[in-house]
Amino acid sequence: MESGEADIIWTQFILAAALTRVAHRVAETHDEEAEAPRFSYADTHAGGGRLLPPALLPAVLAHRGEFHSRSWLDAVVAGKSYPGSWVLAGRVINALGGLDFEADVNDIDLGVIEAAKGNREGGWVRFWSHDWFSFLRHRFVLEPRPHFVFIDPPPDDPRGPGYAMDAAILLDTLDTPYMVSYPVDHTSQNVIDQIGRSGLELRGGGLGRGVLLGGGAETVVLDILADLRLLAGLLGGELSVRLPRAPVDDYCI
Repeated sequence: MESGEADIIWTQFILAAALTRVAHRVAETHDEEAEAPRFSYADTHAGGGRLLPPALLPAVLAHRGEFHSRSWLDAVVAGKSYPGSWVLAGRVINALGGLDFEADVNDIDLGVIEAAKGNREGGWVRFWSHDWFSFLRHRFVLEPRPHFVFIDPPPDDPRGPGYAMDAAILLDTLDTPYMVSYPVDHTSQNVIDQIGRSGLELRGGGLGRGVLLGGGAETVVLDILADLRLLAGLLGGELSVRLPRAPVDDYCI
């Protein structure tokens, strides 16, 4: 399987589980007599919303009965197309019921954004086309703030790790749940140390993709560790939990 395809499944499985945990919290704090609350999702590098199905998707779905976390499994099907992250997020939130989904999705490629407009499945989606860090700055001026932010810097952006670190620290300060996706390379440990959160990494067999959660989303990590070990094996790699080396007061594996 192509490394990029394994990365997609790995990242989206964790994203779906984290979104479900955060969405349940939002729903629990809602006044039952009021209108259904909106769940606001922000995606820094959204893409067009449709992807070619990863080659190992049917093989992973064949083991669906062995997984505890169901959110990603219930949102994807074997077929001619596969949901991008923001389409997946909408499916996850809509499947929970009781919440109205809205999203702010950003991609610097205007052509990608135009294509994405035809891939909305439900809820309200606002499209942006900015440098992704500028997108976040502009989005946080608006109310209400996002309930969840997915930070997925483009792999060719040399500023990506530094910007991701700054954004994650800010979101932790604002108690905004978030997920950061990153390539496992020589810079990864420094980013993990500075943010003070543990990385969930898929390694081995040419694979190298990590994800870290914060702002409250990290509470899902212990619940999905067994699933991630199973998933990593199905993807041809293994789970590695990268811990911060710097002394910090608050992080969770």
